[in-house]
Amino acid sequence: MRTTRIEIEGPNGTATITRDGRCIHITGERLVKAIETAGGKACLVKKPFRLLAGAWGQNENHNVARDLQQHLDGYVGTMGDVAAYRRVIDMLAD
Repeated sequence: MRTTRIEIEGPNGTATITRDGRCIHITGERLVKAIETAGGKACLVKKPFRLLAGAWGQNENHNVARDLQQHLDGYVGTMGDVAAYRRVIDMLAD
């Protein structure tokens, strides 16, 4: 069995993580703001992002996990917050 694609969701956005050879590609969208329309409904303004991690080792991916956590959670997290996202990235690493 081989995992080739992981989709994750945080309170502030979503991301898809895939592996292509020696690279792990992370693409997603994060919430920038919500605008209330005249009808009382919310219009969500999202911004896309892309991150690139290495599939060759787990030690190099801490900074990528930190950036991903900030995008999806919407705040600078603690080491425990970042570790949860790093575990997901490491699932596709060697």
